Amino acid sequence: MLFCTFIVPLLFFLFLASGKVNFNKLPVITENVSNLEGELPFRHKVSVVSVLGEKPSLRTYQNILNLYQVIYKSTEKYKDFQVVTIVPELGKETVEALKSELIKVGGVDLLKWKFVVLPVEKIQTMISSFGLSSIEYKLEQGLDDVFIIDEYLNLRGRIDDEDSQNGIMFSYSTGSVSVLKNKLKEDLKVIFYESKFAVKEPKIN
Repeated sequence: MLFCTFIVPLLFFLFLASGKVNFNKLPVITENVSNLEGELPFRHKVSVVSVLGEKPSLRTYQNILNLYQVIYKSTEKYKDFQVVTIVPELGKETVEALKSELIKVGGVDLLKWKFVVLPVEKIQTMISSFGLSSIEYKLEQGLDDVFIIDEYLNLRGRIDDEDSQNGIMFSYSTGSVSVLKNKLKEDLKVIFYESKFAVKEPKIN
């Protein structure tokens, strides 16, 4: 009885403590994407990046609200997390309207949500650095999808997604609450766990 009460739990704890944490990492789709030339460095942050157009529509506002409700409100507690919304110069007047609407609807501050106004050329440079010709940025409408960029400037995503062509998923539709909740949110959790359990490799001289 004493053995079962004290020794078995101790042995189980020692087994867990000595073991390695094993989980599947979220694949790197593209390495070394653009860091916006210092406008707002992605390095050292796990960033969810959205790109607006010059004339955001009602759908744009709804998509941003989806991102806020499903992702930001449940993830802003993480120290190294941020949402970055890129806005072209001619669409910058929408920034304050978006901020006010998000705070009014959700009641959560936007300390980790950054709005960055950039010339169109810099936006195109950033998107081109993703190395994916299938991404088509339309200046008026912007992009409905968002992207994960990790603290090492890698674009992350899936290579075995059952709903994507060839299994490769490099962006997440903000128009789908299901995608945000079941894919983006879960993939962010994987990256946060990666950071938590990361083991520094010894340097070889």
